[in-house]
Amino acid sequence: MQSDLIIKENELLNPSNYPEDQRKLVEDFNTRIMRLTGIITGLGKEYHTIWVINANTKKMYLYRSTGENTNRYAVELGLRFDNYDRYIEEYVDRFVVTNIEGIQRDVKIGTVLSRIKDGELFTLDYMRLSDDGNMSYHQMAFALAGQPVETDNFILAFRDIDKSIRKHIADKRYLREQLDIVETLSRDYYNIFKIDPQTGDVVILKLDGYVTKGMEGAGEKIYSYDVLYKQYVKDRVYSEDQEWMYDAISLATIKSKLSENSEYVSSYRVIDKGEVHYYQFTYILINANIPNSDLLAGFKNVDDIVASAKERQNLEILASTDIMTGILNRGSGERKVIDAMANNKIGMLCLFDVDKFKEINDELGHSVGDKVLRKIADVLKITFRDEDIIFRLGGDEYAVYVMNLNNEEAGRVVIGRIFKELASLDVSELEGRGICVSAGAVFYKDGDRISFEELYRLADSGVYESKKIDGSALNFR
Repeated sequence: MQSDLIIKENELLNPSNYPEDQRKLVEDFNTRIMRLTGIITGLGKEYHTIWVINANTKKMYLYRSTGENTNRYAVELGLRFDNYDRYIEEYVDRFVVTNIEGIQRDVKIGTVLSRIKDGELFTLDYMRLSDDGNMSYHQMAFALAGQPVETDNFILAFRDIDKSIRKHIADKRYLREQLDIVETLSRDYYNIFKIDPQTGDVVILKLDGYVTKGMEGAGEKIYSYDVLYKQYVKDRVYSEDQEWMYDAISLATIKSKLSENSEYVSSYRVIDKGEVHYYQFTYILINANIPNSDLLAGFKNVDDIVASAKERQNLEILASTDIMTGILNRGSGERKVIDAMANNKIGMLCLFDVDKFKEINDELGHSVGDKVLRKIADVLKITFRDEDIIFRLGGDEYAVYVMNLNNEEAGRVVIGRIFKELASLDVSELEGRGICVSAGAVFYKDGDRISFEELYRLADSGVYESKKIDGSALNFR
């Protein structure tokens, strides 16, 4: 480090060199200097570069720059830009290589002063690009240059974090991650185990639920994974799931799953007092960055989740179903067709309108009309495949999107079956009247650039043409 960059510490004034009426001011000045020097001397034991900044003017003064770890270019930058805001922005932009946005936010003068206003030390760890182009762990420290309320100055100090400190931080992070994971699992899981995947050794961290034979409570005692693995499956898991479970939680399977992801989760069934319950297991790597890291395993009952999921599924089905006929309602049906088109699934959209349905309602009653609507829906369900999208548009109108059908000849065959089934329907309340429908169809082919609305409009125009024909009829558009 160049000697012209090394700044000597401030020297105290001798009160005897001043008039008697000014000596009290000189002593106060010396007191402030000693406080400042004491703070900086403390930081100087660990920090190689120290700046003093006036919080009001933001002007920077280099107090000390010494040691082999000093970044010469960073010091020169401060001598060039002696305004804190400009300097710190340039420093972070040039030398910080991790969490740059977060560091820029935290070193703003307002944030710094709010952190140190009560006399506390504020530090930031980061990766720094050194003069030789290598990266190293580094730290900034901020502190008041004096007592709270009595000073307008604050200190910015820099230091490298050596290997021992680096390892200490890594160890702390590792232990913190362990604790965080255990605390997170503890909120939901009854039983939690720590497992060494190499030896199969198991330590119980929490055991509030079922206690596997051969195990006691939480503690430092080490068990074989086979006790947890084989005994638990044999005594606890539902017979139909046992074979699968033996494979699912074997150490070989767990290692394989965790080599792809840091978490392995699945569900299984448990038999308890003759009743079947749903359970979930979770295996987590404690530290994914450490080869052969220990694992944490958690087991919990998820009956409530399964029940709510089934309830949610029932509600979703109810919301998407036409109550009258049991097929999809208009909204859900249209959404499914739009999704199919978006995924380039070719097909035929066909609309159906029941002929003279108003007469059935008016002359025979709405109950008969409702029965006819349900019968038509039944015919559509048995004629088309599960992959086809069948839905009721409302009133006496229906629609179907027939997947992978893209030619008129095949379309006429399929719709002809519908006409035949409807003609043979036996609804005694109709008093001999037949059921006829007018249909319009259009194809959505590979490469078509057409919206659902336009597709629907074309099919509807086919229905309009079919209405001009007596009996069931189909028109393509």
